Amino acid sequence: MNAIILAILSGSLLIFSQLPFKLGSLGWFALVPLFLALQGKNLKKSFLYGFIAGAVYFSGILYWILPLRMPITIFATIILVAYLALSFGLFSLCFNFLSVKFKQSALNYVFFAAILWVSIEYLRTLGPLGFPWGFIAYSQWQNLMLIQISDITGVYGVSFVLILFNAALAWIIYQYRKPFDVKRLATASAMWMSLILISVLIFVFFYGMKNVAKYTSVVSDKANEVDVALVQGNIDQDKKWDSSYLSQSLGTYINITREMRTFPDLIVWPETAITLSLNENESLRVLAKNFTKTCGTYFLTGVDETEKGKYYNRAVLFSPDGEIAGSYDKIHLVPFGEQTPYILKIIFPFLKTMIKGEDFVSGKERTVFVHPKTKFGVNVCFESIFPDETRQYAKNGSEILINLTNDAWFGRTCAPYQHFSINVFRAVENRMEIARAANSGISGFVNKLGQPQFTTKIYTQNLSRTFMKLRNETTFYTRFGDIFSIVCLISFLILLVIPALKRK
Repeated sequence: MNAIILAILSGSLLIFSQLPFKLGSLGWFALVPLFLALQGKNLKKSFLYGFIAGAVYFSGILYWILPLRMPITIFATIILVAYLALSFGLFSLCFNFLSVKFKQSALNYVFFAAILWVSIEYLRTLGPLGFPWGFIAYSQWQNLMLIQISDITGVYGVSFVLILFNAALAWIIYQYRKPFDVKRLATASAMWMSLILISVLIFVFFYGMKNVAKYTSVVSDKANEVDVALVQGNIDQDKKWDSSYLSQSLGTYINITREMRTFPDLIVWPETAITLSLNENESLRVLAKNFTKTCGTYFLTGVDETEKGKYYNRAVLFSPDGEIAGSYDKIHLVPFGEQTPYILKIIFPFLKTMIKGEDFVSGKERTVFVHPKTKFGVNVCFESIFPDETRQYAKNGSEILINLTNDAWFGRTCAPYQHFSINVFRAVENRMEIARAANSGISGFVNKLGQPQFTTKIYTQNLSRTFMKLRNETTFYTRFGDIFSIVCLISFLILLVIPALKRK
């Protein structure tokens, strides 16, 4: 089959492995066509076929960016898709480079692929242009047994397992394309590959079973739980930012909140539920204070805040007496959407005129909010896709995590579903329950096993409420972070250096 068609097929299978298609099983063999396309190709063609597969994949899962802020998003989407597709091109190029420089045994083939893939996924999280959306591991968000290893390796361990099996399957298929030779399939490296793959599966399965049994057998203990309610207002994006509509918007949130007969320990409204500055609007500040006092409980909301001429995407916590008990300013801002990276303004100066409005200012500190029953961190929207962002809160003492977001920007696309599923891995990595309040959905909770609970439908007004269990342990991932992916990256760099050392 034509190599370009194989590359396109891999990109397409990856699209369907992700939400909303619920075909996660495709993740176990989606990259097989790409591996077959790379066989015997030079480095230039290897990069090209990888880039094509990546371009197809990222176009298919990021199409929702296009209508956000036309015309800038047309340019931004093309640049973003090409930028992310480079990671597939780089993987393919380096994979074939290592295959040429080292003896292409079965063992080398599968482990070079897995180590290299994890290294590149990890690199995608770094820097101001980091954008780790669409990791292959996210296709397995409902594979309860497999994802439990995330509390050791982070999300990257799941990607590692998937790539091992994609590469192994591709290697076996490639061997059968040659004249059949039993001896070739029975080589020592092939036997070792089979043994290691079976061992990995057995470990993952039993580790998953152990944790599922551990966390499902926990008896409810109200002393170690906090009652949390999430309010989904479903405010129309076209009206949300109109100051004249704010009173109606707040009325919607207040009315939904007051549907509760008794109030919980914590009420949560989504990102920028309040779209005017509390600092600059005393009547609005008094309204928020009186509402909180009426509820007689803690109240957390997103605010589009202004302070000393600077703009912040802020989360504000009110105490039962209506006073502000703490705040958090979003640190990891969305490139183009909330802040244009300085380097891009230099490279593309016309962006300054195309992007209207002022950039938001990044926060400086990850606030751990103190509540009488718990301590919790807040990440806002985009921040939830970065594994280390959530880990930092767990490491600093957070016992639950609140994710505030406004996915109404994305419309009725795949984005809200994919965005919610990412929280599954953040919960497992740190064994910390997550509450997610979204303007238009999906709102809901994720328990320590990564099971979504009490989730809402998109574009509906809803109220979700449950008792969240507090984090009572520190996982290997929380303690040591991305050590697994860093070891993969170091191993990859050593493999690249070895051929040069041999030449010397």
